[in-house]
Amino acid sequence: MNTDTEYLKSIAEEIVASPGHNDSANKKANHHLVVEAGRLEKAITHNLNSIENFTQRDTFHFNTLSRLVNICDILYDNAGGVSADVMVLLDLMSAVRQVVPSEIRPNLKLPKAFVEIQKTSVEEKWAHHRTLMAQYKVDEKLIEIAAIPFHRFTGPPQKLCWGDFTWFKGYLAKLDIMDWDNADCASKTEALISLLIGRDFNDDRFYIYCKKYVQKRTAAVSGKRNRLLEFAECEKLVLQDTQIAMVPFDLRANTVSTRLIKWIREEIDFVETYEREQLVSKFEFKWNVETIAFFFKLLHERKVFGKIPLETFAGQIAANCSSIGREEFQATTIHSRFYMKDVEVVKALDKLMLEIRNDLAVYLH
Repeated sequence: MNTDTEYLKSIAEEIVASPGHNDSANKKANHHLVVEAGRLEKAITHNLNSIENFTQRDTFHFNTLSRLVNICDILYDNAGGVSADVMVLLDLMSAVRQVVPSEIRPNLKLPKAFVEIQKTSVEEKWAHHRTLMAQYKVDEKLIEIAAIPFHRFTGPPQKLCWGDFTWFKGYLAKLDIMDWDNADCASKTEALISLLIGRDFNDDRFYIYCKKYVQKRTAAVSGKRNRLLEFAECEKLVLQDTQIAMVPFDLRANTVSTRLIKWIREEIDFVETYEREQLVSKFEFKWNVETIAFFFKLLHERKVFGKIPLETFAGQIAANCSSIGREEFQATTIHSRFYMKDVEVVKALDKLMLEIRNDLAVYLH
């Protein structure tokens, strides 16, 4: 049942060994190669249509294409590029793939010439999408990560398989239809994160970026309950973006969703177990945050609270103080207001201190 490709291989080896086979002026494909490729196409097509058993047909299909890929690479390596002879093999493989297109194994090696032909188109498409992402203010670090699948085809040669190409086509299709203006996310950066999770882009660099992004979101809220809610929100978003049975970018690694959910749940367990609950009641000041911060900075300078680092002190103020109309402060906000220069704030505190001194004077007489 096996269709013999050895004769086609011997023709390719003869082409390589013949003088002038790399002559760029020779634009026509080898006649014997063309004739044999035509014969093989008919024979392979007939055999594929004759095999009813799926396993046998799949094995025959894969083995035949693998041998054709090897022959194509022989011609490509020796020609130093995509020659007319190489195109004969690419056309033959395309015809064979089309007989049962849904049965191509993901681990079928891509011909080097096939990857080479894709480069110009891939570079142009990435330039277009990169420009769009930059216009929509997507985080530059994430843009570089989003370029990784494109660099797979345009960077240094590496072994690529059919599964890599089909994954990339799906990724590119999603980028092509991306509606940046109406993306259902909090930001354009989150919209791209959502797309990459949905395509199961499980490259380590993206996984680390997502972890840092979650850490940044959860660090921006104060209080144990609020941090747990933020972690839960991130977990929900990851689960909502996850596509069932999606083939991952890297077949050798776990899905990005699985890794992120595991990490988020471990963070939730840690917060629940070890973080202290924030005090429910706070001191509610009539002052604004600038006045509160400056007042406590003056007390800190007089060592009223002992020796305590300003960063830690700012966190304690944020956790225990509020202002009318503003229940929550960030520690970073308090810390930045320690060094304010608002004259009105100074005047207000000076007036208060004068009134306190007058009150104290009563007790001294």
